[in-house]
Amino acid sequence: MHSHKTLGQLAGLSLATLSLVLSACGGGGDNPTTAVSYDTAKPFQVGTTSFDPDLPAEPTLPTSAQVCATLEASDKYVKRPDGALPPEADPSVSGNRVAITPAVANPDQARIQAALDACGAGVDSEVGAAIASADAAATADQKAAAVANKNISGVSGEELAKPKYKASKFAVRLVVSSTGAGNAFISGPLTLPSGVTLWIDKGVTLFASRDVMLYNGGATTYCGNTQVGAKAGSSGNCKPLIGGSNLVNSAVMGDGAIDSRAYAEIVTSNRFYPMMKVDLTCSNTYAAYATSTFAADGTPCDNGGTVVDSKSTVRNMTWWDLAYLGNMVENGTTGAASQSNFRMMVFNYAKNLTLYRITLNNSANFHVVPSGIDGFTVWGVKVQTPSRAAFANPAGNGNPLYTGETFNEDNVKNTDAFDPGSAGGLASNKLTTGSTTTSAAAMSFDGYLKNVVFAYNFISTGDDDIAIKGSQNPSPKGSGLIGVDGDRDARSDRKYGFIIAHNHIYWGHGISVGSETNAGVANIHVYDNSFDGAEEALRIKSDYARGGEVYNVTYTNICARNTLNALLFTPYYSTKALPSSGPLIPNFHDITINNMLIEGSSKLRFEGFQANTGGLSNPANPLVMALNNVIAAKPDAMSVTASDAKLTLKGTNLPLVSDADRRIEVTGQATQAVDASKVIDCSKAYVDFPTLTSPGGTSW
Repeated sequence: MHSHKTLGQLAGLSLATLSLVLSACGGGGDNPTTAVSYDTAKPFQVGTTSFDPDLPAEPTLPTSAQVCATLEASDKYVKRPDGALPPEADPSVSGNRVAITPAVANPDQARIQAALDACGAGVDSEVGAAIASADAAATADQKAAAVANKNISGVSGEELAKPKYKASKFAVRLVVSSTGAGNAFISGPLTLPSGVTLWIDKGVTLFASRDVMLYNGGATTYCGNTQVGAKAGSSGNCKPLIGGSNLVNSAVMGDGAIDSRAYAEIVTSNRFYPMMKVDLTCSNTYAAYATSTFAADGTPCDNGGTVVDSKSTVRNMTWWDLAYLGNMVENGTTGAASQSNFRMMVFNYAKNLTLYRITLNNSANFHVVPSGIDGFTVWGVKVQTPSRAAFANPAGNGNPLYTGETFNEDNVKNTDAFDPGSAGGLASNKLTTGSTTTSAAAMSFDGYLKNVVFAYNFISTGDDDIAIKGSQNPSPKGSGLIGVDGDRDARSDRKYGFIIAHNHIYWGHGISVGSETNAGVANIHVYDNSFDGAEEALRIKSDYARGGEVYNVTYTNICARNTLNALLFTPYYSTKALPSSGPLIPNFHDITINNMLIEGSSKLRFEGFQANTGGLSNPANPLVMALNNVIAAKPDAMSVTASDAKLTLKGTNLPLVSDADRRIEVTGQATQAVDASKVIDCSKAYVDFPTLTSPGGTSW
């Protein structure tokens, strides 16, 4: 079904024949210049743009007058130059079935949450009535107009961005101690209230507590495992480090950092709670934990381990140990396991949510999961996982996984940087004003993801760097609307409604759409981005257990070097079991790539959905894509897999030709007449990751 050919082997062509196809004449008729054209005399220089008029205004940090509370770090907590806390900060305890002291493992959660709650109450008191009034008026207007599927529920995020809906004081600021020594906080899960900004100052790191009990979701949903009985582990079993739902004008920002410490040994403040050990035994079972007893040695574990061993002297698992065991070992064997690891940030239903200049490190699972956000801005953020803090332990051997393998871009599993998507549906919820309080009036949310900007970020992680999730559609069934549409209610302060621009991508799976595309994804604009050493650069992925329509995705001015898969478009991403309702078939069309340079060797995949795949009634959905001035510095270093594709080429030298057997239709021809120096300038696209805790060092 697939072709997988190098330049000299493509579709069975000899090197001599293919050289004619890729001739300097371009093969596009009698005129040798018809196959190549350039937009301007001077090519675009990737990675150097400092101002973009097509973007909204850059966010700003709060002023001192806008701060509700300032919290100083304790002098007890001084991080090392590599970004890690020394072991004496919150030490583990020796021995199995021994609990740590909560005050040692979680010294700062209570005071940070108290400050957030007080600030949230003040914001609600000052502007809560104005927000409620605006929402009520907008909702009444929508009902009176009786406009079906307007895609706005209540007042828009654009309206709420105006100053009159923002309190005079709205920020909680974490700063270094007055002596200048203490520069770290250790906290369990925090609730971000509506209208509140968590401001982490320069030099400060907020570290996640290692106590699993803080993240445990409930009496029957357990965190910190790979499998509970016959049910696979799930990150939904765990509370996130920072969570927020039903928010207006909230933010996390500052020049400091958040470190989830997924590389560190998990501990527990409840000695009965089952802990998995690196020898794959467990300290107890969940069944015994429920009755505050210990299971006998040799009892089968119910958390993904082997058997209970009270005498085991090895360390507990880390979060990344669990991720690797669940995803790569157990899931690879049974297809039914995963990890119950906490996410760094989870936000549901918000209007105007901003992440600005903050550094995010070493999440145990996904870093940021925003769902149903109108106005999601990520600007100047650094995500680096693993950071240099992950590479040290008492033995001095690089802090390996339980397998002995040192952390790398392939084994810190499911550490996606950003997974934005729509929420489950229309909602009318009271705003979250504190960890235990809500607003007096309810707020309307339509559940859509819209008005999204990723700009000027640096991202390096062990999984997807940015993955747009089209899994949920708030629209009524049969409305014809899709889950993620960049044109939906696009604001007047930007050119496009969904923009990914001016970012530097390193380790990870690049900029992706999917895997979930069943609700549809459309009208996405990706431009001026570089990929350096990424596993993938541009990717749309799905399968017919969760596929749907993806269209009008445009990539422009892209530089990629040393990427394993520079271009990967496939509807065969996995073989997950079909839903009970039947197959959900992927359909990728009207995808455009303009001006891209691929340096080094790489794999390229162009696959559509073949007719009758999995059943005679399944339709053909060929990949429909235009490649304009898409250039490989070394075309013979490209390895192509292609099938069921309709490709239009202009000024492109990738080894792509029509092939009836594989249902590949190519309009235009690949040509070596294209001059890369006139298409795109990648000379300044690649820079070192700008942080002192980069494992590879930095020249910044």
